[in-house]
Amino acid sequence: MNRFLPPLIFFLTAASAPGLEWVTTHQAVQAAPLRNTAETQFEFTNRTGQAVAITRVDPSCDCLDAEPSVKVVAPGASGHIRVRFTVAGLSGVYHRSITVYSDDAKIPVTLTVALEVPEIASLQPRSLEWTLHGPAETKSVEIGIATDLNLVLGTVTPTNPLFVLQLETIEAGRHYRLLVTPRDTASAVSAAFRIQATASTGQSLIFSAYGNVR
Repeated sequence: MNRFLPPLIFFLTAASAPGLEWVTTHQAVQAAPLRNTAETQFEFTNRTGQAVAITRVDPSCDCLDAEPSVKVVAPGASGHIRVRFTVAGLSGVYHRSITVYSDDAKIPVTLTVALEVPEIASLQPRSLEWTLHGPAETKSVEIGIATDLNLVLGTVTPTNPLFVLQLETIEAGRHYRLLVTPRDTASAVSAAFRIQATASTGQSLIFSAYGNVR
């Protein structure tokens, strides 16, 4: 298997449709940190005495591509459906499906995936609030970097200049604090705070926190 594939955890739920027999129709996939994609595959074998054609493969969303390794499966031959997920900017657990149609089955086979994308950095709280006409006090966002990762945080830019930002390094590569102060609370304003980060691999990332006066 390609060395870039993330570690896979299999829940074997072998299922057979007329013609193609699947090793499993469900997988739990864990994406590797800092990767923009994650891949896996569903393997099958033609157990019949005649060729089976895969006529269509439909993924459930635009975030994944699915392609069969072979479209006409000879008797006794094996193949797989290769699945690639785009995970850039995602974190959490996502449930996706791929529907496979073949010329030998009236009912298509549904392949399902539970995709877990690890959180690279936690921002607590992610959103800060000030009361309209209240004190324009400084509030903070604690930024913790995921275990086994090392990120250097750099420039922080507000989308609204009515907020003043200061980034503190608590532990380089591991823990940072963003201090946010509204210039005043005389009017309702909102902003996103774009935090630029660089991984040890040289990869550039952007995290966002938010502030509202209302």
